[in-house]
Amino acid sequence: MTPTQTPDRIHQRFSDAFFSSWIAAITEASGSPWQLAVTPEADPASDESEPVRITLALNGSLRGEFLLEFHRAEVDLLVSKLPSQTVDEFGTGHTEYLLKLIESAVSEFCPALQQEYGTFTISSSSAPLPPPEGAVVVQTTVVNNDDCSVSVAMYINPELATALLPLSPVGSEAAEAVATTTVAPGVTNQEQVNLDLVMDVELNVTLRFGKRRLTLREVMELTSGSVVELDRELEEPVELLLNGMVIARGEAVVIDGNYGLRVTEVSQHVSTMELN
Repeated sequence: MTPTQTPDRIHQRFSDAFFSSWIAAITEASGSPWQLAVTPEADPASDESEPVRITLALNGSLRGEFLLEFHRAEVDLLVSKLPSQTVDEFGTGHTEYLLKLIESAVSEFCPALQQEYGTFTISSSSAPLPPPEGAVVVQTTVVNNDDCSVSVAMYINPELATALLPLSPVGSEAAEAVATTTVAPGVTNQEQVNLDLVMDVELNVTLRFGKRRLTLREVMELTSGSVVELDRELEEPVELLLNGMVIARGEAVVIDGNYGLRVTEVSQHVSTMELN
């Protein structure tokens, strides 16, 4: 179980909701309390067998799939904790019991997210195929009072990972902050929530000292040592651009050997930027 892409807070909330339902299901089935471990355990080095994988397909207001991956030995351990079950050689019966536990978790999981995502259903099945490329991965470990532990990795496929983003609010803490923050003129509360969803997206900005139009001949004649005169004088402010649009102006500075910009003017485009 090797994570390939770490979850953001929205995907983490989705997985937390499922694992809470999962813990409730195995607690009820085993008759003893289970809980999340403080930190997920590393993959047991002694378990080199093919992992047990279960695919869960979502249909309705949410579409996509996520895959659950277990260590085979830990599935044996989990099944042995169920009433009237013993640890035999792994077989189809173990997978069937695991599917029943997951279906029990799903029956609590779907209604818990209905207010946020609408009505959707989940069907589960055994999955021999490996996790999809580009999946968002969340791994957790549950333990009981006997210090038995079961690790499970959730792989959220790209379709579902994308579907979660525009539908989910930014979380209770962020939602409270939005509700108590003054919204910029002309921006609705919903637009403010949408903006908060992308506040951590990294953008490429460019520092422009000036520009100059050159003919193709002049470009072809450029050599080492050529000097190109720009249209900006030394005392004029340099520009900070985002996707070709000037968003700020200021003075060029040097910080630890790197160019920087001391902002003296922010463009009005930044405060009036529309959300599409």
